[in-house]
Amino acid sequence: MEYPNTNQSLFDLQYNENFKSQLRGAAVWGGIAAILSIGSTLLGLIQTFMTKNEIPAEFRAEGFENSTMRNVATGGNIVGTVISLIISILLFYFLIRFSSLTKTGLNGNNPEMVSSGLGNLSSYFITIGVIIIIVLVIFLIAIAGIAASAGS
Repeated sequence: MEYPNTNQSLFDLQYNENFKSQLRGAAVWGGIAAILSIGSTLLGLIQTFMTKNEIPAEFRAEGFENSTMRNVATGGNIVGTVISLIISILLFYFLIRFSSLTKTGLNGNNPEMVSSGLGNLSSYFITIGVIIIIVLVIFLIAIAGIAASAGS
């Protein structure tokens, strides 16, 4: 199969209507995903503060009902929720910028705006990749610590 214009630069790429339609659809779904993501995180934040004084059943079963254990459990939940909120806001920012810039660029035939929107999508995926690497490293350190304590 022969491809026409193989010497054409990637930067001279022309958008056809099918590509524009699919990119517009991706931008719409990116906006929906961003709104649902931040909404879910805010609901988790509300749930954390509504249940902050409850002692989990597994702690009660082990006899850890004193105030020190409750403070440790509550502090861990709050720290985890705040970290989750920060990450969610960052990802929300990249997705909503991708959605709005891409849709605006496609509607106005502005390739620079579309490019900027796609740059935000790239930043979104880079951020997710960095977060996944950090979580994997933390898990590997935890596994190594458990293996070292079990071996001694």
